[in-house]
Amino acid sequence: MKIEKIQFENVRYNPEHGAFETLVKIHDGGDVFSYPAQVAAPLYAEYGLIARGLMQAARNAHKAATGGIRLQHATPTKAVVADASQKSLLSRLLGNAAA
Repeated sequence: MKIEKIQFENVRYNPEHGAFETLVKIHDGGDVFSYPAQVAAPLYAEYGLIARGLMQAARNAHKAATGGIRLQHATPTKAVVADASQKSLLSRLLGNAAA
């Protein structure tokens, strides 16, 4: 299990819990997993402290994951990626209405 990349979604502050929350995506062995993460900190806490806490919470969840709160994203097939890259942005957004 080698974590290649960690991404945060929208980091938000929850005043009810006095904590920062986010959905963390972990790229591991070609797969992408998402975990909810929370770190208790005051609203004026430094971003580095918050980021380290959220990363550590996600890493701990990833190491302990046995199918609990874990979302594994499907990897798109090469045919889907190739098909999408050949269409123009306008045709992808409007579908058949652009034709």
